[in-house]
Amino acid sequence: MDLYITIIILGVLIFLSHVFNQLFDKTKIPNVLLLLLIGIIVGPVSGIVTIDFFGELGNIFTTITLVVILFESGASLHFKEIKKAIGSATLLTLVNFVVTILLTSWISRWLLGVDVMSSVFIGAIVGGTSSAVVIPTVRQLKMGGESTSVLILESALSDVLCLVVGLALLDGIAENVVSPQMILSKMWKAFVFAIILGLLSGFLWSTFIGKIRSVKSSMFTTLAFVFILYGVVELLALNGGIAVLSFGIILGNIDGLGESKEFRKVFTFKSSGFNPNERDFFAEVVFIMQTYFFVYVGISLQFGAPAIYATGFLIVLLIIGFRIPGVVYLTGKNIPKPEKTIMAVMTPKGLVPAVLAALPLQRGLAHGEIIVDLGYSIVLFSIIICSLLVIMLSLKPNLLNGFKKRKTEPIEPEDIPFDVIQNDSTERNPSDNVSEDKK
Repeated sequence: MDLYITIIILGVLIFLSHVFNQLFDKTKIPNVLLLLLIGIIVGPVSGIVTIDFFGELGNIFTTITLVVILFESGASLHFKEIKKAIGSATLLTLVNFVVTILLTSWISRWLLGVDVMSSVFIGAIVGGTSSAVVIPTVRQLKMGGESTSVLILESALSDVLCLVVGLALLDGIAENVVSPQMILSKMWKAFVFAIILGLLSGFLWSTFIGKIRSVKSSMFTTLAFVFILYGVVELLALNGGIAVLSFGIILGNIDGLGESKEFRKVFTFKSSGFNPNERDFFAEVVFIMQTYFFVYVGISLQFGAPAIYATGFLIVLLIIGFRIPGVVYLTGKNIPKPEKTIMAVMTPKGLVPAVLAALPLQRGLAHGEIIVDLGYSIVLFSIIICSLLVIMLSLKPNLLNGFKKRKTEPIEPEDIPFDVIQNDSTERNPSDNVSEDKK
């Protein structure tokens, strides 16, 4: 493709992404879906751009995008919301991961004849939700603090599970030996030590950020430190994504911690968090990178045998169906019903399964072609189905209730559409016919 045409397209994509964001308020179509479709059209459908065009830069770009999104989303979370959501997020992550492995391994063995270990590997790599897809979608929907925190934390935790378990299973398949103790050991280290390093780095950087602001053109230095942190943690064979998320959470909450007497008794150093200009800058960087990311994902998708894609479609439907009771019973009672319905369908796959699915074929393992095609099909259908269900549920929050309430009945909190749901700190008009006692 001509260089100048490429540059023009990059500029047009940014304008289109802004247009898609504006259209969301009217159509409820997430820009994630529209950008993905653009990538599919210019990539596998028309062949104008192929994945080979990006080379090694493609993997670097997707990793940087994931790092920036995790960092910025962590900085937007508040300790109060995390405290409420961490239990539900952990339980939901584990239950969804186990159920997905069972469903996917059974279906892939039954319909595609894949061996046991390969089928479990497929289930493990698609057992989570994609941070790069979930976070932008949740932001567009303007969901409440607790439900947003649950989905963000779930996506971050599940990324670690998919990576650690998936890679351990891949090594086990190659050596014909799979040790549950080895997997649990890697998971424990990946979680705990990554969190500790992220928190310590956050405290450390909070002591320097105030001084760095006096340096000209220093806005990007925090992101530079985030890249260094991610790389160092990954080199230590830990999970850089969890470390970056923890780092962002500390910097996003350090100002509130500094006002605590208990904190001042332990930490005597002068700390500082983000100012509004820095938050706006990071949000703009995330917007630009996620625009190109979803187009790239569409370009990188591959279309395999129809039977494999039909199997992927069935697996996605079953994953969503079995996720619904988990969300109902494992999430907080204070989350409104429309938000719970959105959480129930919010199970898109993304970067992690797309990357891991290609590894068995690269290593020459059995069923490598089936695994890569099935992995890509699940990524594609999970994003499309999730986006379509989000559109339906956003326009009709009571779609799953099976009946319409009479207009004469008081409006319950769970019946309020997303665009009028207010944060806890927002005062409601007393004239609104909302029963607070039934929350």
